[in-house]
Amino acid sequence: MADEIKSTLELALEKAEKLGKASKEELEAEKLKEEAQRLSAKFLRDELEDFEKVVKEFLKNKRPDQRKIILQSMVKVFLRNIVLPFNEYQLEDGKKALKGLNIVLKNVPEINKLSQGVEKLLKEYFSHKQAIYKELLKRFSSGVEALEQAISNEIGAQVKINIEEHPQFKEEWNKIKQRLDEEYGRQLEYMKNIFEKILS
Repeated sequence: MADEIKSTLELALEKAEKLGKASKEELEAEKLKEEAQRLSAKFLRDELEDFEKVVKEFLKNKRPDQRKIILQSMVKVFLRNIVLPFNEYQLEDGKKALKGLNIVLKNVPEINKLSQGVEKLLKEYFSHKQAIYKELLKRFSSGVEALEQAISNEIGAQVKINIEEHPQFKEEWNKIKQRLDEEYGRQLEYMKNIFEKILS
């Protein structure tokens, strides 16, 4: 197993070796990719004043093949940041990444429609997940209240059971969440693939 996992150092050395053998065009492409990824990451961290202007400037005087490399690299960064949201922050991150995609692919017809579809899916997943979680808590709490009362009467002291830590609750929730993740995950992957195909 350990042999299969390459260390970061090994990967870095391999990359350096490849770059050593790389042609001028390959080195240039690698440089453009890295710069495009860096700019996209800066946008996601709110470190750029006017991302659209920066992208326009970066693409200026570039050959069509270079422009394609830049745009593909940016799209990849944004797509990596669109995931089924575990919390509010991830939902906001997803929206921010969609905003980046809209800027980078603004000349593509229907891009806003596609982005809105993805955002709707993320919001739907998040609220659906929360609603199911609350419902499950409610269902479990009625059974737990009786158990708390019985134990409290037995030992003569107030007992509180944390439902969310109850093994049965966790097991039930994990099953539900897994089904939810699979269902929404398939839809999300399908939509993300459309974004990738735009520039292929």
